[in-house]
Amino acid sequence: MSKLFEPFEAKGLTFKNRLIHVPTTLNMSDPQGYATRRLAAAYGSLAKGGYAAVIVGATCVRRDGLINERMLGLYDEDYVIEFRDTVSEIKNNGSLAGIQLFYGGLIPGLGTTVPLEPGKGWIPGTVAWGPSNKYVIGNAESGVVPTEVYDDIVESFAQAGRRAKEAGFDFLSFHFCHGSLPHTNLSLLANQGRTDKYADRFYMCEAIIQRTQELCGKDFPLIPRLCCDENLEGGYDIEYFAEHYAPRLHALGIAALDCTFGSMLGAPSRRADIHSTEFIGPSFYTPKVVNKDNIQTLRAELQKRGIDMPLIGSANLITPAHLHTMVEEAGADFAGVCRLSLDDPDFPNKMMQGREDEIRLSTHTGASLLQGNIFGKGWAGSAQNPVFGREDEYRIIPTNQPKTIVVVGGGSGGMEYALTADEIGHNVILFEKGSTLGGAMDWAGNYPGLPNMEMLRYQPNYHRKMIEKSSVDVRLGVDAGVAEILAEEPDVVVIATGAKPIAIEVPGLAEARASGLALRIDEAMRRDNPPAIGKRVVVVGAAEGAELAVDYKLRGHDVRLVEAGPAYAPANYIGSRVWAIMGMMAYAGLTAEPGLALSRIEGGAAVFTGTDGEVRIEADTIVICSGREKDNSLERAFMGKPITVHVVGDARTPRSYANAIHEAAYLSRTVK
Repeated sequence: MSKLFEPFEAKGLTFKNRLIHVPTTLNMSDPQGYATRRLAAAYGSLAKGGYAAVIVGATCVRRDGLINERMLGLYDEDYVIEFRDTVSEIKNNGSLAGIQLFYGGLIPGLGTTVPLEPGKGWIPGTVAWGPSNKYVIGNAESGVVPTEVYDDIVESFAQAGRRAKEAGFDFLSFHFCHGSLPHTNLSLLANQGRTDKYADRFYMCEAIIQRTQELCGKDFPLIPRLCCDENLEGGYDIEYFAEHYAPRLHALGIAALDCTFGSMLGAPSRRADIHSTEFIGPSFYTPKVVNKDNIQTLRAELQKRGIDMPLIGSANLITPAHLHTMVEEAGADFAGVCRLSLDDPDFPNKMMQGREDEIRLSTHTGASLLQGNIFGKGWAGSAQNPVFGREDEYRIIPTNQPKTIVVVGGGSGGMEYALTADEIGHNVILFEKGSTLGGAMDWAGNYPGLPNMEMLRYQPNYHRKMIEKSSVDVRLGVDAGVAEILAEEPDVVVIATGAKPIAIEVPGLAEARASGLALRIDEAMRRDNPPAIGKRVVVVGAAEGAELAVDYKLRGHDVRLVEAGPAYAPANYIGSRVWAIMGMMAYAGLTAEPGLALSRIEGGAAVFTGTDGEVRIEADTIVICSGREKDNSLERAFMGKPITVHVVGDARTPRSYANAIHEAAYLSRTVK
C-alpha cells in the first residue's frame, strides 16, 4: 500500500487515507444561501468515492461578502438544520466532514455584467472592500473596511464556526487566501497605511481562530486554507510566510495547513513563466503538479524553524501519478483534489481497487463549472461527468422493458448515450464509419508543440475503455444510412454523427488539396500517418486555427495566421481555453491578420483579398480551418417515421464536447 492510502492522525481526527476533497464554490444553495438536497447529494457522492475528508465549499459568514448568488451562508441559527443533511451524506459514506468559512473582501464584483457603484459588488447588498484600496480585484473603486466592521466580521467567522460545529461538521476550514478579506490583510501589497490593530497583518486571521476556539473549544480541529506565497512583485513569499506568519499559526494549534500559492490582487506576477493566478486555478497549459516545488520549499522553511504541521498540497493534480507525486515526492501529508473530484468522484476507490483505467481523467476544459464560473450564473458541474450535481435525478434505474437503440456516431455524445443506455439495460448497437471510436476529440488534441494537450484525449480514452467493458454492439467502418439502421428494427435512433467542415470553394483549392499543398485542420492533425508540414505555413481561419498556428510556430515553422473577420474571435467549441490561447499567441509572437478572405490558391501561394487589395503569401503548407457545421441529412431522412429520434452533440449544432455528453446523458434516460 502506497503512502497515499496510509491513515493519518491529526488533532483527534483519523483520516483513512491522504486524499482530501478541497473546497470550491458549488453554487448549489437556494437563493437565501441555505443548503439544498442537490448539495447534499453532490457531497455525498464525493464521500462515497473514497475520500478521507470532504470539505464543503466557501460558506459566507456575512451576506455582504457574497461573490455569487447561490453561495452558501451560515448567517444565523436558521442555517444549522439545513446543513445536517449534507453532513449526514458525507459521514454516512465514510468521510470526515469539513466546511470552509468565507468573506469576500475585495472579490465581490469580479465577473460583473453590470456597472458597479464605488465599493459595491454586483449582487445587491454586497461590498467590495479591503484593508486599503491600493490593489483591487472585483471593483476598480473598492472601499476600505472600518475597524468596527473588521471586529464584527471576526465575530461572524467565529459564530459561523460554532454553528458549523452544531450542524455536525468534524472540522472547520477558513478561506484565508485568493483575495478574500483575511488574505488581503496578510498581503504586503493590500494592507498598507492602516494605523489600527489590523495593521498587524496576521491579526485578523489570529483573531478569527482564537475567537472560534473560544466558542468551539481549543480541541475542535481547524484546517485553515492560507496563501503561503502571493507570487506577486512586492508581495510576500514562502520565506516571509515561514518567518512571520507560520510561527503564530502553529502556536494556535491548528490541525493542518491547507496550502495555496498565488493571489488575485491586481499586481504583476513575480514569475514570467507562470502567472500568480495559475497557482490557484491552473489554466489549460499550466504545468502539472504546479505547486510541487512550493510545497517542498515551504516544508524546508518550516523545518528550519522547528515547525512541524501537516500540509495539504493541491492544484493541477490530474492523474493518479500526480497524487502520488504530491504526497510521496513533494512531501505534502495530503493531496487536495477538486477538479478531478467533480469529473470522477469515484477515483479514490478506483485507485485502491486497481481500476485506474476506469477513471474519467479531467480534460481540464470547461473549468469546474460547466454552466458558468464561480463568479457567474452557473452551478458546479463537470464538462465530462453529467451526473455530478444531479446524483438524485440521474440515478440509473434498470428497465424491465428493454428497447433496441441504434446510435450512429462514435464520438463523445454517441459513446455517452450508448454507455448510459446499456447500463439501463437497453440493447444498444453503435455504428461508427471510422476505424476507431473517439470522434473529433480524438484528433482535436494533437498539438505536439503545446503542453498538456494529451489531456484532451483523456475523455475519448475513458469512453473507449468503458465501451470495451460494456455490452454495446460496436460496428466500426460502417457508414450507416437509413437502410442499415432500419435493418436493426430500432425503437430509438440516436444521431451523433458530429459536424462536417464548412465547405469553401475558391479557385485552385481542389488542386492544392490533391497535391498535398492544402489540408483541412482535421487532416493536418490526424494521428495515424500524419502529413508532412512544410516550413512556411499559412493557417486560414483564426477562429478554429489559432491554437494550431501557435503549435506550428513553437515547433519552428514560419507561420501566418489569416482571418477573414475583423478580429480574432474563437470558435464556440474552443471554450475556456481561449484566454490561454491568446496568452500563448502573445508568447509566441503570433498575431492574427484580420480582414483577409481567401480568394484563390495558385503557384504555391495563398492569395487573399482585403480592403487594401490582394495579399499573396507563399506557402509550403496551407491549412484550411473553415469551421464546422451540422449535417442534418440523416435526421431529415427519419422525419415522419414512427421511430423516436434523438440528436446529440455537434449533429445538433457544433459546440463543446461537454454539450454532447450532457445531452446524451439526459436523452438516454428518457427512453421508457
